[in-house]
Amino acid sequence: MQKKTIVIILVMVMLGGCSALKTMEFNKKYGSPQESVPRLIEAHAPGEVSFYDDVQPVLERRCSVCHSCYDAPCQLKTTSFEGIERGGTKSLVYNAARLTADHPTRLHIDADSTAGWREMGFHPILNERDQEPVAHLENSVLNLILQLKKDHPLPQTDLLPETFDIRLEHDYICTTAEDFEDYKKKYPLWGMPYALPGLEDKERETIVNWLRQGARITPLPPPSDQSVHVIQKWEQFLNGRSLKEQLMARYLYEHLFIGRIHFESLPPREFYRLVRSTTPPGQPVAEIATVRPYDDPGEVPFYYRLRKIQATIAVKDHTVYRMTANKMARYRELFLGDDVEVTALPSYDPSITADPFKTFAELPALSRYLFMLDDARFFVEGFIKGPVCRGQVALNVVNDHFFVAFFDPVKDSISNDTLFLNSVSDLLRIPSEKKSTLLLLSTWHKYAKLQKEYLEAKEKYLMELNPDNKGNTLDYVWNGDHVNDNALLTVFRHFDSASVVTGFVGKMPKTGWVLDYPLLERIHYLLVAGFNVYGNAGHQLETRLYMDFLRMEGENNMLSFLPIENRREIWDHWYRDARKGAENYLDEQFRGLQRTTEVVYHTDDPKTEFFEKVITHVGAATEAVDIINRCPDDTCVDAGTGPDEQRADRAMREITDMRGHQVHALPDVMFVHVVTGNDTGDLAYTIIRNKSLSNNSMMFKEDRRRTPEDDTLTVVKGYVGSYPNAFSRIPIDEIEARLDTFLKINNKLDYYNYSKKHGIQRNSPIFWEESDWHYQNFLKRQPIRAGLFDMYRFHRIAEKIDANFKW
Repeated sequence: MQKKTIVIILVMVMLGGCSALKTMEFNKKYGSPQESVPRLIEAHAPGEVSFYDDVQPVLERRCSVCHSCYDAPCQLKTTSFEGIERGGTKSLVYNAARLTADHPTRLHIDADSTAGWREMGFHPILNERDQEPVAHLENSVLNLILQLKKDHPLPQTDLLPETFDIRLEHDYICTTAEDFEDYKKKYPLWGMPYALPGLEDKERETIVNWLRQGARITPLPPPSDQSVHVIQKWEQFLNGRSLKEQLMARYLYEHLFIGRIHFESLPPREFYRLVRSTTPPGQPVAEIATVRPYDDPGEVPFYYRLRKIQATIAVKDHTVYRMTANKMARYRELFLGDDVEVTALPSYDPSITADPFKTFAELPALSRYLFMLDDARFFVEGFIKGPVCRGQVALNVVNDHFFVAFFDPVKDSISNDTLFLNSVSDLLRIPSEKKSTLLLLSTWHKYAKLQKEYLEAKEKYLMELNPDNKGNTLDYVWNGDHVNDNALLTVFRHFDSASVVTGFVGKMPKTGWVLDYPLLERIHYLLVAGFNVYGNAGHQLETRLYMDFLRMEGENNMLSFLPIENRREIWDHWYRDARKGAENYLDEQFRGLQRTTEVVYHTDDPKTEFFEKVITHVGAATEAVDIINRCPDDTCVDAGTGPDEQRADRAMREITDMRGHQVHALPDVMFVHVVTGNDTGDLAYTIIRNKSLSNNSMMFKEDRRRTPEDDTLTVVKGYVGSYPNAFSRIPIDEIEARLDTFLKINNKLDYYNYSKKHGIQRNSPIFWEESDWHYQNFLKRQPIRAGLFDMYRFHRIAEKIDANFKW
């Protein structure tokens, strides 16, 4: 043991010595690193390259498709100049094994200078030594890694070399300029973009010329008069001084802090974040960098401010909250009316802040619920799409495809009885990790007991209101007032990312949720407001385990609308083959189902019948018929579309009946580009694989709970998903024949052959052309919701085709 320790120490000393020698060589050749390099200039000289006009568009299309959000390799974010100047680090954001929480490294928030990021372990990718043209290129990782791709382009072969590693959890090699020679010798094919085609010569030269100039930037243009007027009006509203106004503003902030706020009177690509700042309106924003929105902002006065987002928008963390003309009036109606009386402001004591039912007890529960229902998709998207871009441990708590509806805010007593919710608030506490959580089992039992007591209190309350034991009617389902399409939602989970769309989309799923106010609020505070992606293992596991309770509560709510004699059978199917010892735990959650239902059923499939009745009940707020996935016959046509789109819809409809092992052979998300060649434009569809599980009663070993014979497929017009796994381009005149071939896919080898012939691979000469088309088409179709798709999970046909073939 002593010899082994000595060897390790000697190796570390040698490596450290080598690193020191390389640094000395660079110091001698290019000068010592500078603590701060002035990058800002008033204007470029004629003929010089502009970062914002010339460089940023290239980085957006070719680099930010992988280098954005928390899952950017090496935390290198190319979505803004500040991200490029910050550089990269070997430190991981996603680390489910950490025993203590990490210090956050949120761009634009946790440090405001290059020196600050260097202290946090980030290394430069721009030259920070002598400001000379040679050093600008030879001491820039950005230049070196682009040159490496030019010198060693992606091989044009069917199978990419095995040296490429595109697993989600692969080890990142975060090279510095000093170590780049070693990197180049060891990984000659690892130039950037990684495992994708290189930049065109003109694109690369644009970046190189900008680097040669010293990577200078000019000031951003000042905000428009219209923007200034809108922001001033809203900041004034959010910083009212009455107790009611202050409590309302706190509630809005804790719910909207992750949102990309868009004001309808401003350009479609202009977004803001709602933040807390030490500076008042009219001064530059000085954001208070707390981990959670309900953390104590400190003793200094603070103000709610709207901070403009200057970065490139990636769809994976683009959660849009629309500020329409009537929003301010709606907030006044809900929170500032004469019937609202606030006698004191809640503190920021940690024992209170994570409990919204205590913090906001003086705001009417009905008002809080109506606020969330107005934009229900935003709030569901917040915890499904996630404030952290991806997170498989959290998302494996839900099924791949399910429907979400809501209790009517007026008819549901639980959701509008402020006094009852206040009385049970101690039972509604959620985990909120502050320190290392080591006693996980005892903590879990504590919250399981609280959940059991809440469900019992809820059932007792409802029985006292309805002593005749009458249950729910369809009127208890919120219909969106027949105008709000947030009334019905569909969730698609794509392994460790997920998407939310309005309406019930796809064939009837295995499960569904019906959410009331206390459930919706707890999910938000568990998975959004209270979740820390930098938190320790205990925090992340607690979050996932507690979400089990909330998911089952939502499922129970749906079961309460079904015939009482069918509920147990359906529940048992949802949780079949649960691990040994989980039976008692599951039975504890099968609660609140003693009352009958007032919904009348006529078939032996009440679950499907319930979904159909809800669609009819909501009516005008959502599309009654999904003409691609649920067309009752072959006559469904979208009358508002042209003949090419109707033809494509009919062809796509044919593949929606694929299931089982046929679907198991497909990737999670495939974008299909139908080339029409006419003036109305080409068409886009998303093919989604819905993977089936026997149960969601445990967080690990998902592959053991897979039931691929029950996998299904959904086709959606437009785009669903942030991480496409495959592209397929189909001429409209070939669509029937092509999809007929697609229907013959029965295993991974069949899909391999189909994709090789008809798909677009990572090394395809038209890969970037296709990627650009999908992004531009998304922008055209949804100019506010659109964002860059992430290409890191794009499949390569480089897998070995054998019995163990898997993605």
